[in-house]
Amino acid sequence: AILAPLLLAVWLVFAMLNGVWFLFGFAFSVFVLTMTLGPVDPMRQAQDYITAMQADDLPEANRHAAALLNRPADDNPAVTAQQVKEVLLMRMCENILGVFLWFVLLGPLGAVLFRASCLLKLRYEGVQGGLAGSVKDLYRILMWIPARLSVIAFAIVGNFVETMQSLDHYSDLWKRDSEGLLLEAGLGAIPSSQQAENEPDIDGVVEVLSLSKRTVVAWITVLGLLVIAGWLV
Repeated sequence: AILAPLLLAVWLVFAMLNGVWFLFGFAFSVFVLTMTLGPVDPMRQAQDYITAMQADDLPEANRHAAALLNRPADDNPAVTAQQVKEVLLMRMCENILGVFLWFVLLGPLGAVLFRASCLLKLRYEGVQGGLAGSVKDLYRILMWIPARLSVIAFAIVGNFVETMQSLDHYSDLWKRDSEGLLLEAGLGAIPSSQQAENEPDIDGVVEVLSLSKRTVVAWITVLGLLVIAGWLV
């Protein structure tokens, strides 16, 4: 009920523009994709955080971390670094890969549906009730495929053995909740850093950022080739 008016509006505009002239529909699709991807770039936020930490500018690093985490940074820099690694993996899948995937599957309607589900899930985080439960159910359904594609990419462009070993059982690939699966597989795919217990693991953040970039490039390339193949057929 919440999303129906928005989705109907997107579908009607796309149908009318695509019916008048294909390029109008294409331009509208690109506009919707751009809007659903933006305006925040989690990878840029993570890079700004890394740059500030490497320059020993803790206040600036905390500012960038807070923007990525959507909450104030922890007083302990080591805790903040760990949170940045985890949230970056989630944002990579939610803000970028998932949007592209559902755009390829359902066009602009799919991109809007997936992005809206992520925003609603964030809005009702920690809230109990029927509406909040429905929002989370929708998010879990739409997130299932992007999360598994991310894990496959972690194994291919990261460390296959470590990624697989990070899972308790192979059945986790289809049984685990998407968030837990992403975090375990993503953190397991990067090299273990020799870091003091109370020191921020900046090298780990760098590795997670690099893994996220490779994952996005790999799957966007695959999805792009599928779209081109569909046009040619």
